[in-house]
Amino acid sequence: MTPSTPDLPATDLAVTLDWRGRAAVLAVAGEIDLVSAPEFGEVVDVVLASGPEKLVVDLRAVTFFCSAGLQVLAAAHRRLAERALCVVSDSPVTSGPLKTTGLDTWIGVHPTVDEALT
Repeated sequence: MTPSTPDLPATDLAVTLDWRGRAAVLAVAGEIDLVSAPEFGEVVDVVLASGPEKLVVDLRAVTFFCSAGLQVLAAAHRRLAERALCVVSDSPVTSGPLKTTGLDTWIGVHPTVDEALT
């Protein structure tokens, strides 16, 4: 387990953080499952503690996404202002669970980071 971005917790996921003004763009790669979801949650908590106005979670490189990952996103949504959490997804692997559960009605789902930032 090594951090892929300084100041983020160590995780088996590949995670990078990019600040675009007051927006945090968190890119995640790998599988978000029952084992890695708590680590994903820790990373999101660290980013949210930095006080971004907007959090964009780029899931385009995620190859598996389970309900535990949805719980992390739902918890982040509750901590942010309305529409301040966006997900970037171009795959049914990640956008499918968001749509099936209805989370996409609260969390914006976009095909690119640039669209999520607008």
